[in-house]
Amino acid sequence: MTLRQRITTSTLLLPFAILLAAVVWCAEDYSDARSWAGFGLCMLTTLALMELNNRNTLLRVRNRMVSTTFLLVATAMPFLHAAGWYWLSPLCLVGAFALLFASYQKMRPEGEVFHAFLLLSVASFRLPLMLGLAPLFYVSMLFSLRSLTWRSFFASIFGLLLPYLFYALWCAYEGTLPHAFDFIVQCRPTLPRLSDWPLRKMVNVGFLGLQIFLGLLHYYRTNFNDKIRVRMAYYTIVLQLLALLGAFAFFPQFGVDLFLLLLAASSVLIAHYWTLARGGAAMSVWFVFNILLLVALGVANAFYL
Repeated sequence: MTLRQRITTSTLLLPFAILLAAVVWCAEDYSDARSWAGFGLCMLTTLALMELNNRNTLLRVRNRMVSTTFLLVATAMPFLHAAGWYWLSPLCLVGAFALLFASYQKMRPEGEVFHAFLLLSVASFRLPLMLGLAPLFYVSMLFSLRSLTWRSFFASIFGLLLPYLFYALWCAYEGTLPHAFDFIVQCRPTLPRLSDWPLRKMVNVGFLGLQIFLGLLHYYRTNFNDKIRVRMAYYTIVLQLLALLGAFAFFPQFGVDLFLLLLAASSVLIAHYWTLARGGAAMSVWFVFNILLLVALGVANAFYL
């Protein structure tokens, strides 16, 4: 067993990552309630990813790399540490994934589909672009998950509309209905201009982009080793991930929200790559190099960027 395999399959990996994250959060300002609330939201998302992996066996070996990957990368990026509404989107997306995967080839998937689209709708109040993921959910339900029926379609529509129905009723009661949906109308794309990106954004996006690229390349070379159901789950995640990459380029005003969504969605692919990529000793060296690179990124974010 190589060094990489010993690390990624260790039962102490996730507890160590949690302890490390708590130390980093505490080192910033242990008296800052907003920072500790952010740590709690990060842990909640970490646990949701762990549950997503456990329920769907996304990795062929028993480990906690999916949740650990998310937690370690989030820890290395201090701009994600404070509590904020931007944590709502990744939580809802992970929950929607779990519900959508539970509908796989199910005869009556209406309940799971309704709640999956309900989460998308709730998240769209913070990030309207979440509504744009709904058509891609339909594509996955039709071709990958085989759960798109007339009943599940109408259940999804009801799930999308229900929060907005309650919101419209509240706005009508408050007398603000004419401007209630301005936050969606004002969501316009802009042409990407790398020259406007600060150095910190370029470095962090570059690191995550590299890991996503390697994870995608690795998975499409080795996906035949996974069970069909697991492959369908990965295809669903990849489809959403590609859409989020496009949104990140054309909607810079939602940078932090989309970065967190990219991190949550790509943690599965990155963990698959770090855990199951072939290469023996050479891959162990590359794995350690990536960990050191992540540590250097965290130090740079904290003191230099």
